[in-house]
Amino acid sequence: MNISPASTGQGGATSQQTARIVCPVVLAGGLSSRMGRDKALLELPNGRTLLAQAKSLFDALDPPAGVEMLPTLVSGARPGGVPDRVVAAGPLGGLQAIADHLQQSQRGCEALLVVPVDMPLLSPALLRQLCVAGQALEQAVCFGDFYLPCWLPLDQRSGRYLEAAAMGNAVASLRALFGYLGCLQLPVPEGDWHLNVNGPQDFERLNL
Repeated sequence: MNISPASTGQGGATSQQTARIVCPVVLAGGLSSRMGRDKALLELPNGRTLLAQAKSLFDALDPPAGVEMLPTLVSGARPGGVPDRVVAAGPLGGLQAIADHLQQSQRGCEALLVVPVDMPLLSPALLRQLCVAGQALEQAVCFGDFYLPCWLPLDQRSGRYLEAAAMGNAVASLRALFGYLGCLQLPVPEGDWHLNVNGPQDFERLNL
């Protein structure tokens, strides 16, 4: 499959804002190799695990008018999760499995609202910004050069790229995917919201 990038920008807005069915997704299928154990199950100072913290963002999210949220899905081979169809295919492999799961369940989902399990300082307000920008677009939305969290259209075009990336036939990175689809890069918010908990030292620095 020949995947060529497209320039990023704000184009692609629909002529009318219609209701979008959106699936919240927590990416939690990584190997946690730098942490040395499943970081999704690490307990934060507030008593929640990283996974529970990520899921709570969607519970607290007040979606804008025109956005209908489906139940949250979690990627990864864990209880209640959606396992990757292709082993070690990275975040795009997890998204490909989620897209396939939604298609098989005939949920009619039009976009994914994606957060990583290891970014515990995110807020529902930031996710709402992605929804507001994304509901009228046919392209991805993120904050600056931070590709997660993101709004990702779920259509034939994105589905083809996710399938190709999972099978090793396209560059398996969010940056490449967004270059192909086009991406609206919102101004980067202030603060430490983008802190990733990759290793033990990152986890120790958290002060929730």
